[in-house]
Amino acid sequence: MSMKPLKKAQAWGFDMMIASIIFMSGIIIFYIYSLNYPKESHENLDKLFSEGDFLTESLLSEGLPADWNANNVIRIGLITENKINDTKLERFYTLANSQSNPAGYAKSKSLLNTRYNFFMNFSEEIIINGTAILEKGIGKSPQGEQTKNIIKITRAAIYQNKIVSLNLYIWD
Repeated sequence: MSMKPLKKAQAWGFDMMIASIIFMSGIIIFYIYSLNYPKESHENLDKLFSEGDFLTESLLSEGLPADWNANNVIRIGLITENKINDTKLERFYTLANSQSNPAGYAKSKSLLNTRYNFFMNFSEEIIINGTAILEKGIGKSPQGEQTKNIIKITRAAIYQNKIVSLNLYIWD
């Protein structure tokens, strides 16, 4: 009995080595791509979430001074005695949405210490001077805007003796 060389086994071993190299190359490319690519967008979204949390905390404070107006405001805040103050809300709306003073929105961004665009509304109608502004809200509406990243921060607040959701949209 003579032994014949096993050529089929050698070919199968060679195919297995090529397949392993291709598979490992694919895994390496996948990890390099997945580790490097989304890092930038995650960092940007993290900044937006951090900024959104800061803005909602600021808005749900008394502001500086506690009875601020457009002439003496240092930091915008809407709360008095743990409730949304109608007067402060009206002042914020007038400052951020003033058609006669286009720099008002930029000033409100500066007072809120943000470079991002913002839009705020409640789950209930916002009443300014007896007029409901539910759809408008306060700030620059993201609808029709070129928005790369946008987030929504929601906080509970008391407005006109009701619990409402304060919705803050922030984008770059």
